[in-house]
Amino acid sequence: MDGKTEAAPQLEPFAVQIERIRRKRLLAAQSPGADEVFGASSHRYRLNEPLTHAELDTLEQEWGVTLPEDFAAFVTAVGNGGPGSYGGAGPYYGIYAVDEMDPDPVRLRQPAKLKPDRSWDAGEPADPSVWNEDLDDDAYDEALSDLMRGTLTIGTMGCSSEILLIVSGEHRGRIVYLDTEYLKPFFVYKKNFLDWYERWLDEVIEGFKIHWFATTPGGGEAELLTLAQTSEYAAQRGEALKSLLRFPKLGNPAIAFAKQAVDGDPSDQVRYWALTLLAAHAPDSADPILLEDLGSEQADKRKAAVQLIHWYRKQAARTFAETLQATVSKETDEETFRFATYILESADIEPLPLLLPAFRSPAAEIRKSAIWQAGKSRRKADYVEDFVGILLHDPEVSVRLTAIQALEGVTDPRLLPAYEHMLERYPTDEPYIRGNVRHRLIEYRFHTHQKIERGVPADLTRVRGMLRDLMEAHR
Repeated sequence: MDGKTEAAPQLEPFAVQIERIRRKRLLAAQSPGADEVFGASSHRYRLNEPLTHAELDTLEQEWGVTLPEDFAAFVTAVGNGGPGSYGGAGPYYGIYAVDEMDPDPVRLRQPAKLKPDRSWDAGEPADPSVWNEDLDDDAYDEALSDLMRGTLTIGTMGCSSEILLIVSGEHRGRIVYLDTEYLKPFFVYKKNFLDWYERWLDEVIEGFKIHWFATTPGGGEAELLTLAQTSEYAAQRGEALKSLLRFPKLGNPAIAFAKQAVDGDPSDQVRYWALTLLAAHAPDSADPILLEDLGSEQADKRKAAVQLIHWYRKQAARTFAETLQATVSKETDEETFRFATYILESADIEPLPLLLPAFRSPAAEIRKSAIWQAGKSRRKADYVEDFVGILLHDPEVSVRLTAIQALEGVTDPRLLPAYEHMLERYPTDEPYIRGNVRHRLIEYRFHTHQKIERGVPADLTRVRGMLRDLMEAHR
């Protein structure tokens, strides 16, 4: 498969690049860290045998299209996708074999609807006609198929994100990532399949961090640094800094510029990516800034700080613990609060006393997060009355459910009246309250009628009844 394959005349322009790709695929498979690359455990850098030119001709006649020439060169001179459970050697989960693609030939021949110059407001889908809650399943499928016309699904990024190759229309040959849940298209920076694929091989060989491959500009460190320094567009400066995160190591000029950009660039986006670079590559420079941002009046700075600490500075969590202990109970943003609790957990700080004020937060999500983290505490049995208050009085069923789950392993008799209240209030298990109460009651080990009679007050009839059912079920 890796020997020379005679090229058809229309594929000859790609012969040199094809030879590079053949060689680089073997190098990538042998590179340090290659097994850790996203999707590698499935494809293991393997490909099926290439198609013959006759097989390619038959396929194109069947589909009614001429495939982009560089992609045709790949499948006939490098490999026909596969044989992994998702696809063969390639970005994310790999490249599908052509017989796994199974497009609708009518749709495939129609000019692609997706365009790289379409800009959509945050949260707005790529095509409002698809994002219509009134559509039934058949109508939605039809609208989504129309949105994806002119494209061939050549792989998956996982979850709801697909890798598309445009085969018809103005942007023929481009690779597009499409989240089919949020309907957001992203045209990768490389202009054709082979350049996109070769960039992936280069980054595997260089040991780059490529979990979100090709969502940032390519190029070397000096090229990206120049873009970050000179572009008049904040989005480009930010993307250039974000792209530098892929590098396993950064030189002093990039670090120096990131330090300067944190305070010197007027764009919040640029500041964020500059601080991210410092957290990942120059933590001694990042830590004082992160500490300052933890106490900022600006919610976005606090959120970014706790996220970056959790993602990049978890091993230094104690450096930030004192500041967080003083601020966590006052936090009003749920995501910031949640990440702050992660850091305290990493720092091995007993969280429960700090979390008690959040049990009464007006934000249900903060209450849930605080209760869930409190459930990990070694001292939660000392705060039974606080949990009882939640079970009896919190207005949100999801918060009550979280409290029941957090009480795993606590068999205090004071909880039994609260469980009785839960069983009375929720006669069915639709909100999963009864099933979780059942798990907690199992832990009390009331295995005989005598233990139930002695340990459970007579007026707790529902608790007694559930305990008897549990006892009978285990006989």
